[in-house]
Amino acid sequence: MLYILVIGICSIIAIIINRGIDGIEKKPFRGFPLIISGLVIQIIIFSERFFHSSYRYLTPYLYILSLLMLLTVIILNLRYRGMKIALIGFLSNLTVILANGGYMPQDINKLQIMGKLDKVEMLNKFGRYYNGIAMSQETRLNFLGDIIAPTFLRPYASVHSIGDVILLLGLCYFIFEFLQKEG
Repeated sequence: MLYILVIGICSIIAIIINRGIDGIEKKPFRGFPLIISGLVIQIIIFSERFFHSSYRYLTPYLYILSLLMLLTVIILNLRYRGMKIALIGFLSNLTVILANGGYMPQDINKLQIMGKLDKVEMLNKFGRYYNGIAMSQETRLNFLGDIIAPTFLRPYASVHSIGDVILLLGLCYFIFEFLQKEG
């Protein structure tokens, strides 16, 4: 949710600074249908209905598929500096997710600090919840997992990874870059 808010604010500020969206007229952007497809997959697999269905075992595979779709979009648009920054964050997240069988390690203590008690309960009960896995000695690359707890944003934010932060910075940079008028 916080990502949508930050990207929305970046978009509004970029439109104001650039006095409109005329800057996008001659700038190519490739792979938009892959964004929609990847996000639709994530909306489905991160629903309570899917989590409690007999198809839950497909979550890591579908999640990785959706991430590969989004990675393709980033690669197709590397002409933009913002996408190069976003790629670093995205690859950081993808690396830790792949190393943990399709799940992002999440620090239970940080989730508690952020007031995400329902998520903590589900992680403690099932070990995995949506795309997350309870961080432990057995999870790999924990330093790349969800360990950043921005308590000043509580209760609106959750726990994030360094990859999330870099990805979001790259996407905001891209928005300003994409909306900037030529010349």
